[in-house]
Amino acid sequence: MSSAADEKINGNFKIRDTVVPTLTSVVGTVIALFPNNPNNMTLPSRDSGVFLYMSWRFLNGDIPYRDIWDHKPPLIYFLDAIGITLTPNSLWGIWILQIIFVFFTLLLIYKLLDREFGIYAALTGTITLTSGLLTILEKGNVTEEYALVFQALCFWLFLITWKRNFPTRTTFWIGLLGGLAFNFKQTTIGIWITFALFLLVIRLWQRRSPLMDFLSLLAGWLIPSILFVIYFASQNALMDYWDQAFLYNFAYIGKHEGIRRLIPVFLKGFLYLQNGWVLYLSVLGWLAGLGYVWLKRKDSFADIQPLILIALVNLPIEVLLITISGRSILHYYLTPLPVMAILAGTLMYTAPFLVGKIPSLRSAKLHRWIPAIILAVVALGQVGQIKYYPEYVRALSFDDYAPVVDYVAKNTEAGDKVLIIGAESVVNFLARRESPTRYVYQYPLALLGRRPMFEEYFNQILENKPVLIIDTRGRTRLDEKLYEPLQKRSEIVREGVKYLGEHYEQVAQFGEWFVYRLIDYLTE
Repeated sequence: MSSAADEKINGNFKIRDTVVPTLTSVVGTVIALFPNNPNNMTLPSRDSGVFLYMSWRFLNGDIPYRDIWDHKPPLIYFLDAIGITLTPNSLWGIWILQIIFVFFTLLLIYKLLDREFGIYAALTGTITLTSGLLTILEKGNVTEEYALVFQALCFWLFLITWKRNFPTRTTFWIGLLGGLAFNFKQTTIGIWITFALFLLVIRLWQRRSPLMDFLSLLAGWLIPSILFVIYFASQNALMDYWDQAFLYNFAYIGKHEGIRRLIPVFLKGFLYLQNGWVLYLSVLGWLAGLGYVWLKRKDSFADIQPLILIALVNLPIEVLLITISGRSILHYYLTPLPVMAILAGTLMYTAPFLVGKIPSLRSAKLHRWIPAIILAVVALGQVGQIKYYPEYVRALSFDDYAPVVDYVAKNTEAGDKVLIIGAESVVNFLARRESPTRYVYQYPLALLGRRPMFEEYFNQILENKPVLIIDTRGRTRLDEKLYEPLQKRSEIVREGVKYLGEHYEQVAQFGEWFVYRLIDYLTE
């Protein structure tokens, strides 16, 4: 009898601890990623196209930064190279990698919240995270997406090391995770800044030197970057790596109008997260957590749930990091999603405690119902997302410019070069046609405006003579207002624009994109 009862209890624990988290994470992953599966999505995003092109060229012997210009840290290129290797003729390999990363992000957040706050909080946080991914991720394969799992792992280890008084070995592993996230995107490091702040404060409160702790954190952090430095130095690409992945980004974030520009960016970006009530749940969770800490301060500070303290400090840091660019680019808002999910779980955890502080609401029956009520409200907040979901799937399945890829593939040979004037290097990748220049897109030329860069760009174009040029500017003539300011400063640019106007003729149009073909090629 006792044995049967024990088996039933063990079975219930197995369902709660294994089946429910796994199933919840699988469902969340499918909801978030089904719309951008390769069978549905006709054209990857602009940023994804750059990463895919860089990775494809890397697999063909080119070196990132030296042979192709881009300003993201290097891990995205090597990860995409793995995806392309898995399925060389499709994007399914990339999608499989996204599934792995998103699934483990959801699973880690669920397990963390379940362990610290209980199953209701775990479900609330997972729903919030899934809803945020559905809102922000869109076509996927962006740097912030892959860093999410390292953020979730850091939250997990943060709690472990907190409860064990910050052992240096665990701090080293936290640093290593931070180094990996940093080499996907520099602004994904909010949780590691939070960790360092807490570590410093706690060590000073204990009257202990934090030197060994920070050396351990730094040692782990530097390992990925040192490996990349060694690799790029061996390929004669170290200065290109530094100039593009770091110096260019400093210039990039400096090109805004100060606080007047940052306020509207802040508002516009976070208003996206009204969908699924992600924004409201996280703000309420932050306020509830603040109230919880304020009331608990009168008791023992050591009794305060550390995850709540971590989330309270981390959210403002994440907000600061994603607004410093002065741009409201949608995928930037992926980075605060883990802490927003934790704050939604915090709301679930702290609500009964806060309600219990109100004399007229001190009812055991009410306390038992509060988690169920909050979870029902969270579920209600997803109604809009559910209604919009079919339209969202259809939107990703349609792109006006997808036929350009077929046109390029059918009207060029495998070794022909194709120049995109603009930033749509996804065409080069999907058609498997190399760009004639390492500036596969021209943002750095426009932002920095350096004459040597423009001259290098035109020298490479004239040397490699692309068979097709696709002008995405919406101009009816190829040489119309093409780099006019630089034409006045550089004879090479001036003669290069003149050459393009004389040696290419328009052969096709797709919306506002005009396709030009090399006249000499036509007469061969």
